[in-house]
Amino acid sequence: MKHWGFYRLLLDFLPADGALGYSSLPKKETEGAVWALRRHRCLGAALCVFQQGGVVGTLTFGNAHLPSAPVQADTVFRAASVSKFVTALGILRLKEQGKIDLDRDVNDYLPFSLRHPKAPGTPLTLRMLMSHTAGIHDGEAYNQGIGQGAPLAGLLRGDSFTAHLPGTVWEYSNFGAGIAGVVLEAATGKGFEALMQETVFAPLGVTATFYPQKVKGDLADAVRILPRSKTPNFNAAQRRAAPLPAETVDVERHYSLAHGNLYVSAPELAKLGAAAMTPGFLTKESLDEMRGVVVPFGERARNLSQGLFTFVLNEPKISSRLLYGHQGMAYGAVHGLFFDPEKGLGLALLTTGASEARRGVLADLNFDLLSLFLGERHG
Repeated sequence: MKHWGFYRLLLDFLPADGALGYSSLPKKETEGAVWALRRHRCLGAALCVFQQGGVVGTLTFGNAHLPSAPVQADTVFRAASVSKFVTALGILRLKEQGKIDLDRDVNDYLPFSLRHPKAPGTPLTLRMLMSHTAGIHDGEAYNQGIGQGAPLAGLLRGDSFTAHLPGTVWEYSNFGAGIAGVVLEAATGKGFEALMQETVFAPLGVTATFYPQKVKGDLADAVRILPRSKTPNFNAAQRRAAPLPAETVDVERHYSLAHGNLYVSAPELAKLGAAAMTPGFLTKESLDEMRGVVVPFGERARNLSQGLFTFVLNEPKISSRLLYGHQGMAYGAVHGLFFDPEKGLGLALLTTGASEARRGVLADLNFDLLSLFLGERHG
């Protein structure tokens, strides 16, 4: 939306009626977080402040389902594009194990050819897919086909490629990120869910999944607050009731997982953030590669650059240090996972709906909460 000022003005007419559920944060931080969540008309949220050693504070707010079903610390949310960051952990781990090569032609893995039609002789790589420079575009074919489970090959014959050549320009693409997950399946001979369980979640002791049907406990809805939806935009009950897809290798349909389909609670997401903060789960070399700037966002967001499925945030109004992580926004929900490796502190945020107003790319809600917890004046 180009007219965020008008959107913010309209927010003033919405009630700010969310209530604090539980907090183990200090009083000042609790009050600051509640102020930010109410200011941005958040319907429900769970957030965790974490260090390398684990979660140091948790806060819950509002409802997981309307009209009244309070968010709990273990409430599970669909994490939207924060999923890409978690996928990166798996890809870098597989690289360390020698099972994939970020710079190898993905056609060496795939059972079909993936080439940009304007550059049929240019190999596409996982590094390109992870940095949104592969020339893959979220066109009408993708946006309509993903909800219907349309085969990947058919989507690639549609408007799924950019006007510019691969390797030259950054263009954020959910489709490209989903294809990266398919490449992993083809390279390893394992389904993406099983691969992430084996490679990331089990080693870190994390409970998470890429299938809503496998969620144990409460799964939150997501609701768009403006215009206000009377029914969930993401209906957890409907998603859980759908048949569980085949979890074996399916390169034609598993492009819908890696980009945004992670289901996780805030404390478990915090564990994943902590794993990327210092060497241990990944080597220093892998972490440097993950966080290294591949390309800036450019005009879309001067304060952000692209690493490997990682946002590099350079925002002096928040911190003089670089912050790393990823934002997620879908169905009205606003999420964030960001950390300061120099300070050794991070923030995991999951919501059921909030203001989608943003400064370039970074949501206003994330801006305020990062300022509160990772800003210069914190601590």
